[in-house]
Amino acid sequence: MAAPHETIWVIDPHTQKKHEILRRYFDAWLPIVASWAGRVLFIDGFAGPGKYKGGEDGSPLIVLKAARDHTYRPKNEVIFIFVEADKVRFEHLEQVIDEIRPTLPSNFKVYCVNGRFNEQLTKIFQQLDEQKRKLAPSLVFVDPFGFSHTPLAAITRVLQNKSCEVLITFMYEEINRFLNHPDHEKTYDELFGTTEWRKVLSITEPEQRRRMIHDIYLAQLQQHAEFVRSFEMLNFGNRTDYFLFFASNNLRGLEKMKEAMWRVDKSGMYQFSDYTDARGALKLFGDEPDFGLLKAILSKQFMGKDVSIEELGYFVVAETPFLRTHIKVQILKPMEAVGEIAVISAKPNRRKGTFPPGTVMTFA
Repeated sequence: MAAPHETIWVIDPHTQKKHEILRRYFDAWLPIVASWAGRVLFIDGFAGPGKYKGGEDGSPLIVLKAARDHTYRPKNEVIFIFVEADKVRFEHLEQVIDEIRPTLPSNFKVYCVNGRFNEQLTKIFQQLDEQKRKLAPSLVFVDPFGFSHTPLAAITRVLQNKSCEVLITFMYEEINRFLNHPDHEKTYDELFGTTEWRKVLSITEPEQRRRMIHDIYLAQLQQHAEFVRSFEMLNFGNRTDYFLFFASNNLRGLEKMKEAMWRVDKSGMYQFSDYTDARGALKLFGDEPDFGLLKAILSKQFMGKDVSIEELGYFVVAETPFLRTHIKVQILKPMEAVGEIAVISAKPNRRKGTFPPGTVMTFA
């Protein structure tokens, strides 16, 4: 996805799906964090002009309207920082934000900043260090067109605060295209936070190269966040355009993000293609999750072991592509019916095929 030259441009289908994931997650994130934190923060590091050529809302308006119209009405301070480097787009963004300001609650603080994401984030941390304060619980959206000005060090500084999360557009297509260019070595070292990416230079097989690039960045994020999940966006040629990475230290955050991603891809493959969306083409994997795969994963992991329904839920959320809601009806109920699991401890009067809290079972 090359950077557009216009101030505003036509929105792509995969961008709309990315925004759907962002909105769905923000809807879940806001009431959870605002219920206990005195102040919450949303940072959009590459905010853009605020709107698209067809009048569609950009990410700043999406989150502002989601917060304004949410059934949960936070009383604490909710801060929005929208960073945009391009001067003309920044001025357009300010106009768009000014139009919505009168409709926002007084506890919403909205700041538009003309500058580069990493530089502005550095300033924020410098101010916090001077004041001996920590970053407020935050959701940071890093959505560049290319791969400059998004060093891993800036991402990991956010993740040092365990109540902060990041959603990153990792521009695979452009990263891969320029990977062998010697002028970008320092930029790539900063982007990945390691020199491991140089091992990819000798790889020519496209799928192996794609997987290696993805996995190196994934491994780097996993050093700084307990939970990391990626979602693949494909272009009209059905080729990988970028990966959407989510990093968090909170299991509940991971679960809510996975739910948002499943809404976009009901197959559970964590993938969206402009090609199939535009042509109505058949998906390779269809729209149904592979519950046979989940059953196989659980059987292998817990064979011969006693395990509680709570432990199963944690494992499925943290270690598999599936959701907690997939366990009971699709997996455990039919397994109990044919004797593949046996309930060894449960609440009195438990009905067969149900698995209330506290239920312990063994996998035969």
